[in-house]
Amino acid sequence: MTDLPATIADDLPEGLRAHAADGVLTVTFDRAEKRNAITYAMYRALVRLIDHAAAADGVRALSFAAAGSIFTAGHDVSGFAQGAEIAFDEKPSYLFMQRLSTFPKPVVAALNGDAVGIGATMLLHCDLVYAVPGCTLVFPFTKMGLIPEFGSTFHLPQLIGHRRTMALFLGSGRCSAEQAVQWGIVNELAAPDRLAAAAAGALADIVALSPEAVRHTKALAKAPHADGTAAAIATEAALFHELLASDFVRNRIGAIQRSISGR
Repeated sequence: MTDLPATIADDLPEGLRAHAADGVLTVTFDRAEKRNAITYAMYRALVRLIDHAAAADGVRALSFAAAGSIFTAGHDVSGFAQGAEIAFDEKPSYLFMQRLSTFPKPVVAALNGDAVGIGATMLLHCDLVYAVPGCTLVFPFTKMGLIPEFGSTFHLPQLIGHRRTMALFLGSGRCSAEQAVQWGIVNELAAPDRLAAAAAGALADIVALSPEAVRHTKALAKAPHADGTAAAIATEAALFHELLASDFVRNRIGAIQRSISGR
């Protein structure tokens, strides 16, 4: 049994659950009424959880899951206004990107539905990804007048090629789970009633391995791209922050907020 300290467990914000057991820290997005959109409070808690998982000997792997029918709609749009007043490298979302991209232990994600925005780009920093058939990865950044983030402009061209990346970012902005498997973004598809078991099986296999061997293997696999990842995350975040002040972005965010409030 792996216990989650009360100082963390008792301080989780609305919309986030965490459970530690059998060597795995599972973080669940649980804000279904808001499509599991991630708030700044949730990002801050995610940073604390990731830091705990990195330091705790009893945690061998980190797992992301979600309640409801969507993995996450990405960054809560209300946070964009808050973020405009915060230096890009002090934003909770940026700190989350730094922590997850450098997390030394395996990360497994189970997509029960669509992954939008940072919900899609965070998958590039997971080691194993499982998804239900028919779900979609959505990269809406340029349509909002923003740029892709979380090192995606660095990783996706290497993974799927320049032309596919540009078609994704500048075209539809959408990739089906089936396409994501072909491109190597998602490992496997699993029926909704088998998704949790697929992720749990992979996690059990990881926990059974030597933790030292696992950490060294991940570190060696990520080492050739570590500097490029860090540089891309920082450069993207700085440009993203600048673009938040543009009229195009303000108009798009305003339209989204009006659409949400009108539901």
